[in-house]
Amino acid sequence: MKGAALIASLQVSLLRRPLLRVETVQDCLALSREEVNAMIESGDLAFAFDLATKSAKRKEPRIFTLCVAEKTGWKNPTGQTKNFQLPDVIGMILPKRDVRSTELQRILACSHQQIYLPENRFSVCKQPSTNSGPNSFSVFSRASVERFLVERRMS
Repeated sequence: MKGAALIASLQVSLLRRPLLRVETVQDCLALSREEVNAMIESGDLAFAFDLATKSAKRKEPRIFTLCVAEKTGWKNPTGQTKNFQLPDVIGMILPKRDVRSTELQRILACSHQQIYLPENRFSVCKQPSTNSGPNSFSVFSRASVERFLVERRMS
């Protein structure tokens, strides 16, 4: 595989899981939770979003995958993520259409139950067609998910 094809493949793979849990970031960067939190607060991990519930005692950050990849020495062909604008990052995180609940669970690296918390305020565009099975997902408006990410940005 040639260099450009390898980089394109790597980017696609990284963006399949656009947000990472703190534990994953800890493993990738060999850091403690406190060190990862300090990197978020300092802006060293430029795009992180807090998914904690209002009653939670600690934050539950999800970190943009490309930020973590850069910290491992990977050179992003589109430039450093600290120079990205939030709308550009959200464009890389979310599809350009409304989002199924199952997709959103993968994108946000969270549980099915967390998707439906009232405080998340995702606007439902389409209710599930069945109670169980492959078509038992809701469809949320992309705008509501985008608004959620903007409100929950940490860094």
